[in-house]
Amino acid sequence: MKSFFFIAIFSCLFTVTQAQSTDTLSIDSLLIRNNPEYANLKKPGTRYVALDKAGPLSPYRRYRYFPGQTIKFRYDGRRYRERISVVTDTSFALVLENSNNFLPETVHFRLDGVERVYTYRRLPWVTLGAVMLPLAGVVFMGADIVNSRQINTRALVPTGVLIGLGGVCYKASFISIPINRNNRLKVLKTY
Repeated sequence: MKSFFFIAIFSCLFTVTQAQSTDTLSIDSLLIRNNPEYANLKKPGTRYVALDKAGPLSPYRRYRYFPGQTIKFRYDGRRYRERISVVTDTSFALVLENSNNFLPETVHFRLDGVERVYTYRRLPWVTLGAVMLPLAGVVFMGADIVNSRQINTRALVPTGVLIGLGGVCYKASFISIPINRNNRLKVLKTY
């Protein structure tokens, strides 16, 4: 019994010393390894688009869009979802396909012309619930129809609740931010 106890303690200490001896990555290295687009953070003087969101009840939040990242926004009534190629003082540029000759061309968008920016919050269970809850409601209703061979009115309430909760989770995860006096777009530089 004593030998088993000593072997267990020795193996635990051996694994701990092995885990400690490896080199650890810094926070910057972890960010760049997980998302290579954050390599721009390391270069001083890189310009990026910043969306400052402030509301009467919500806290101040800043969303950053670096060159190479995808931005989804509405400009003059049209929606765009493309990667930012260049950020200048008062605008940012996207590479879009020309509809006439199907060649790529750079289009500049002024910051004051952007009407709305679409973004999402990565809420762990809520974002998953935006997809899974309505799907569960449809499966619940389908299983009830298959089992009873008719539409049961008692199954409509749980199905509607699941689909409604999915809609609430979707609205909480995928937000639309209007650009106005509270929410502003600006160009900033890294230092």
